[in-house]
Amino acid sequence: MVMAREPSTTTQARHDDAAQPESVAVSAGRIPGRDLLSDGVRISVELAPLIVPDRAEVVRAVRALIGMGSDARAGRTFEGGRWRYDGGRLDAQAERMVQPLPADRTGDAGLPRLREIVAADLPFMVFLGEDRASLCIDHRLGDGFLSVMLTAGALAGRGAPAVFASADDRSPLPAALAATYGRHAGRLGALLRDRWADDRPTYAGPTVPGGRGRLDLVTGTMDAATFRALADWSRGRVPPTLAMMFALHEALRRSGVPVMDEGAILVDLRRYLPSGRSTLANFVVGHPVSVRDGIDAAGARFHRDLHVGRPLAALTSGLTTRAWRRPAPATVPAAASPILSDMGFLRALEPLPWASDDAVVRVSVDPAGRNGITALTAVLRRRLNISVSFDSSLWERDAVTAACDLLRHDPKGLLP
Repeated sequence: MVMAREPSTTTQARHDDAAQPESVAVSAGRIPGRDLLSDGVRISVELAPLIVPDRAEVVRAVRALIGMGSDARAGRTFEGGRWRYDGGRLDAQAERMVQPLPADRTGDAGLPRLREIVAADLPFMVFLGEDRASLCIDHRLGDGFLSVMLTAGALAGRGAPAVFASADDRSPLPAALAATYGRHAGRLGALLRDRWADDRPTYAGPTVPGGRGRLDLVTGTMDAATFRALADWSRGRVPPTLAMMFALHEALRRSGVPVMDEGAILVDLRRYLPSGRSTLANFVVGHPVSVRDGIDAAGARFHRDLHVGRPLAALTSGLTTRAWRRPAPATVPAAASPILSDMGFLRALEPLPWASDDAVVRVSVDPAGRNGITALTAVLRRRLNISVSFDSSLWERDAVTAACDLLRHDPKGLLP
């Protein structure tokens, strides 16, 4: 549910940023806890087919992005648990951040391994191929919203999106909590009653070692007519994201993948911020969704959870208790945990120099836990792009491919 909208105005890219205050400033700080939750994870994006811009043009665009100041995050480098922004090194940094795209790091097979050739200290890198381009972002820098804005700023040729010029790196959490509960105190009471009444079952089935194996990717597109039909089916009943969650669960089951009754939907917590406030930082959380009681009951519960701010409370609780949490379990269920992450309409990427109408976006990201199977969806030029990330040392690629095909060709047929 990361809605990757493009602001209505942009800041023109300028290579000569040396005279700007941020170009000579050096600042540093600790990486915030909400960003450290994504430590070790990278988001890799591939766009094809493109009329790929000249490298010099992309370097200038990247230089403009990283010259927007430390609050805009794009120019930060990483040193262990700390970040650093050095305005005097931005020219050299921009050169390092744009590199050729090796052919073996493309497509479903290659994109998950793009992360293996990135520089550990850089916040993101852009890779240019013959008919495609890729971007790999350190997830500590930000979430899917930031990855889309960086992609648009580096490749669209329209200057830096305005969100970078107006970036505010204060923690968004206090503002979201105040807007959600300070003005609507009844929501807090409802939230506490719901949590008290919760009875989430404990998994008691077989388990497998929790250590990650081989990250893999399967992608496909849902044509415009099928996507419209799914939206029509969902309208007035349940959110399309929840319908896709149920369809993913059923597609995995029909393809022979053992699957848990509870999965998760990624919720963008920017929805809880006061009007006019946003953030480039990580501000998303996975919200549990059960399929046991049917789609209508799940839809009603999901709507209520969003209304009372349960995803926001979950992030707050997780950050508050982080220092006291037990280490990650050594084993995970031997059944898939389906995860649905919807990036929404990628309007910011529409102006890219696409080489044909069949524009495709692939996204690779580590699922939460070895047994997670994450379907990331995004609408580009009226088609729904689906990227399914999974651990192929645990799940058969052919089975996941079959599930993805079911999901994109007949999602309504998977629904009750």
